[in-house]
Amino acid sequence: MQVAILGATGCVGRNLIKKLITSNEHDIIASCRYENKIDKSLISQRLEWRTVNLEYSESIKEFLQGAEVLVYLVHSLQSSGFESLDKMYAHKVGEVVCKADIKKIIYMSGIIPRHEKLSHHLKSRMETGEALASHGISVGEVRASILLGTCSASYRMIYYLAKRLPLMITPKWLNSLCAPIALDDAVEALEALINREIEGHEIFEIGSDIMRYCDLLSLCGKSTHGYENAIFTVPFFAISLSSLWIEFITGVPNSIARTLAESLVNDSVYSNNRFKEITGHDPKPVKDVLKECAEQMKKEREERIKSFGKKKGS
Repeated sequence: MQVAILGATGCVGRNLIKKLITSNEHDIIASCRYENKIDKSLISQRLEWRTVNLEYSESIKEFLQGAEVLVYLVHSLQSSGFESLDKMYAHKVGEVVCKADIKKIIYMSGIIPRHEKLSHHLKSRMETGEALASHGISVGEVRASILLGTCSASYRMIYYLAKRLPLMITPKWLNSLCAPIALDDAVEALEALINREIEGHEIFEIGSDIMRYCDLLSLCGKSTHGYENAIFTVPFFAISLSSLWIEFITGVPNSIARTLAESLVNDSVYSNNRFKEITGHDPKPVKDVLKECAEQMKKEREERIKSFGKKKGS
């Protein structure tokens, strides 16, 4: 079976490609906007990179040629007006897919809290899923909270805050609840749904342990420097100020930091965790995942220092 992946150069896309290459016999069509954006580290006889421009239906049609399943990972978070862009791209893809030989779309989304005013980010994630499904194609929508992986902007934001600020004064909305999950587990769920029958627009919420965002920060600190961070919440803390502070401490661009910070106002927890149903086993405990990620971040730092030393020596 040929599996097409839109958004293949992102964090989830790259890890999904690695898993598909090593774990099964599917052929993979991976998207890139420009040829120089191809990830040269991902090489396989079963992997084909194709350029695509989601603003043009003909380009989408050419990209999808031969594919039977589409994994949709597109998110324009770094662009201004990302909500309208994401909705437009989803509709254009849906219009092409319903005329092609695609059997279903697997879409990676966020957990959408009920009965709450949604942040721009979560509202966009929900509307993207609705736009894809509005064209009559079956859509399996995987909804997850924070993805814990070293390439994840959400994880890196939490990691650097916890690492660099043992004592934190934070907004009260860090008492909101979340259900983090390992990036590897989320990717496994996507892979499992490629081979599963999907009826209509089906929602698959996934997640691991439920906790407050501030507790996640403390646990991340423990995995990083051996002790939990001391965190004190205050009632008033503007999101605009928070995002500037996050950018300064973590290096995550302000546009992304602000959008992610806005989402922290909402609880991000599953009402029906379907991870075990999809994969056949429980997700990794958050403490174990944070420890693994911290070790990987340490290795990456050591490799950067070693590489810098070699360049300086030459």
